[in-house]
Amino acid sequence: MKPLRIAVAAALVVALAFALVGCGNKDVAATVNGEKISNEELQTQLDQVKKRFPQFFQGADAAQREIEFKQRLLDELINRELIAQASSDRGIKITDSDVQKQIDTIKKGFKDQAAFDAALKNAGIDPTQLNEQIKTQLVTQKLVEQLSKDVAKPTQAEIKAYYDTHKSEFGQTAAKRASHILVKDKAQAEKLLKEIQGGADFSKLAKANSIDTVSAQKGGDLDWPTTPYVPEFQAALDKLKVGQLSAVVKTQFGYHVIKVTDSRAAKQQALSEVSNTISQKVVEQKRADLYQKLLDDLRKKAKIEIFVKDLATKVNTGSKTATGTK
Repeated sequence: MKPLRIAVAAALVVALAFALVGCGNKDVAATVNGEKISNEELQTQLDQVKKRFPQFFQGADAAQREIEFKQRLLDELINRELIAQASSDRGIKITDSDVQKQIDTIKKGFKDQAAFDAALKNAGIDPTQLNEQIKTQLVTQKLVEQLSKDVAKPTQAEIKAYYDTHKSEFGQTAAKRASHILVKDKAQAEKLLKEIQGGADFSKLAKANSIDTVSAQKGGDLDWPTTPYVPEFQAALDKLKVGQLSAVVKTQFGYHVIKVTDSRAAKQQALSEVSNTISQKVVEQKRADLYQKLLDDLRKKAKIEIFVKDLATKVNTGSKTATGTK
């Protein structure tokens, strides 16, 4: 996720711990076929997101948004447990070695162990939580691969049909590609700007200092924009040419040093230019459809009990559902 573009996707949900009643164990938020999801898990997810995106918990409607986010989070945790159970039934196993290999790959995007540890701390994730998250990702990946092993490569007719009905996706807008370094302290941002102006490597400083951990791994690169940046960032970006640096820019996220690395003109991409991209999109959609169908089937067959006040009637629990609330 790029923190400058405010979007809440399936990979980003938040929760708030409310009183749990009626189940005889206040630490249980829900059970899925007898397996427990703890209130502590909900709170851990909340703490991580609150630390990274405090602006989501501000304003007059913050309390209602917290309930809605909590609902999404519990729904995702139920999905995760259902997928874990299905994967186990199918003989899918992830070893500690598999997890460590993935962690080692992630670490390569950081300057050193200290920078990696700092990124985890900024995200509110400890090593144990990281291991669990990666294990869940790998399990899901293997399950999807197993489900979609017989998915055929799209035909030219399918590719053209997709292009004809999604032309707006391939209308390339005029844009500037930027990199940035984001820090919380203005003095630090000004110091970094002077270092870059003096010849220091922007990419290395971004990896070592930026609290935007996603772009930091790529030397601060934000890729081509797909949605508008926050106004202060966009205004600064509009004034820059390729290769130029901004002054220190303050936004709701902190203090930025921005560099424009590329620019492009508006144009409509031809089918021949995007054929490979469309092929991948079609395959990914087929894989996603198979995964969603499995998840829907698991939901229908599962026994899911909700013990979180106010959520028992909101979380999608499938057909075999009981409630521990009163």
